[in-house]
Amino acid sequence: MNICRRLFVVPLADGDHGKSTIVRSLVSQGVRQNIKLHKKDVRRMITPWGQTIDAYVFGRSYQESEKSKHGSVKKALDNNDADWEKRELIVMPSHIGGSSDITDIQEMIRLAHLAGFDAIAVPIVYYDDQDDNRAALAPALALNWDARWTVSNPWQKDPEGQLLALGNDLWSWISRALAQ
Repeated sequence: MNICRRLFVVPLADGDHGKSTIVRSLVSQGVRQNIKLHKKDVRRMITPWGQTIDAYVFGRSYQESEKSKHGSVKKALDNNDADWEKRELIVMPSHIGGSSDITDIQEMIRLAHLAGFDAIAVPIVYYDDQDDNRAALAPALALNWDARWTVSNPWQKDPEGQLLALGNDLWSWISRALAQ
């Protein structure tokens, strides 16, 4: 099966909403081994149908680990992976809370489009009985995305199993989208 699309996937939420665990789980699913601690890197991932995907996956939000070190999304991509524009999949999580976060996300979308990727928003909707983060997600979701895939992440006392399942689901969505 040939790759028909290239995806630049941006999981969106602020800290403590499950993004890192979800990304670790999708990487574990894609590389077919349990990853205890995901570190950003080039990955050869395998879809459920045995198709190999050439990916670069960041493990933490751009604002947490890349912005202060590199100063821009472009420099973070280039300095971490000189071949990022040739990959089939980039996963780069982002925070959403401030206006500078929105500027960063706009730059992710712009760079994705310039390199021929479809830019995919993956808002992590975290909620409990009193509150949710949908209003905080709204400015990021109003941007020029090619698609938006919502991950519903209700509060759990022990969320690990739920987050792992969500990461597995996200890998399935990515796999299907790459083969469409």
